[in-house]
Amino acid sequence: MNEHLFLTDLGAQILSYTSTVLFLIYLVLQVIKHRAMWNVYIPSCFAAIITFLDSNTWAFAALNVYYVVMGAVGIMNYRSIANSAESKGEDLSGKILLNKLPMRDVLIAAAITVLGIPALYFILSMCNDHTPLLDAVVTALSIIGTWWLTKSYIQQWWLWIIADIFAIWMNIILVDLGYTDKKPFIVMFVFCIISSIIGLITWSKKGKYIG
Repeated sequence: MNEHLFLTDLGAQILSYTSTVLFLIYLVLQVIKHRAMWNVYIPSCFAAIITFLDSNTWAFAALNVYYVVMGAVGIMNYRSIANSAESKGEDLSGKILLNKLPMRDVLIAAAITVLGIPALYFILSMCNDHTPLLDAVVTALSIIGTWWLTKSYIQQWWLWIIADIFAIWMNIILVDLGYTDKKPFIVMFVFCIISSIIGLITWSKKGKYIG
């Protein structure tokens, strides 16, 4: 069994379950694009940062730091999009505000995927990451997915479905290595896939493009 770097077994379990519960609440809010989603998302990520640092899963820990930053960006972007729509006198009742995905952002995302995954894999392998390839793939896709979420691109749901499949695989390996506190994350990512499918359908039906 692998040892925790600095947490006790109980402390790791508490943080894992706290992060998971908060994230599940966030998923519900994300599907309906409620403005409060980021306020729940940020503390969930803080708890995840600690538990993944504790298990030598460096990229996933760093990814959650990125999530915290993007959560703050998401709050600002939501306000900007809402203010833009309201200034045009558009009816926002029951609508989910969306932006069209420009080719520029598609190309940037492709570059992050093609260049980022090999680079991250090399770095993580040197840092004794337990799952360097899976950690690199999940990290790269999640960076793009979070960026696209803050920009209100509906295509972000497809990225999350793929990233969450790899995240489940990664956490199963960590559980097999002895990090039983990662079991809640397996459940969490299963719910992530389900919520992504629901989110894709909901955004398609209720989405209103404003840019």
